[in-house]
Amino acid sequence: MNLKIKHFLIGATCGFAVGFLAQAFLKNNQFLSSEDVIKKVKDALKTDGRISGSWIMTKPETLERNMITYHVYRGGITKLTDTEQINMEFLADAKTGTILEVEKI
Repeated sequence: MNLKIKHFLIGATCGFAVGFLAQAFLKNNQFLSSEDVIKKVKDALKTDGRISGSWIMTKPETLERNMITYHVYRGGITKLTDTEQINMEFLADAKTGTILEVEKI
């Protein structure tokens, strides 16, 4: 095989590998959209009532708890049960959508 072709194939293979790894790394470090997170929160909190309203901040904020740093979305929902209206605020992990804290207000 010609030396130029070998160098080209080696370069192309290395470029492909670096691109693939970079894409995988960036995908793992991305945050979920605020819309995806609010959907997950609503699904988790809609038991025993229906959600009548919700809001969420569109940019994640940094939160430190117990010496661990989180990137979180802050938001709130209003839930209607048979007997009352409940207003709650929440913090949800920006990478997974997991609810970290819920507080009735």
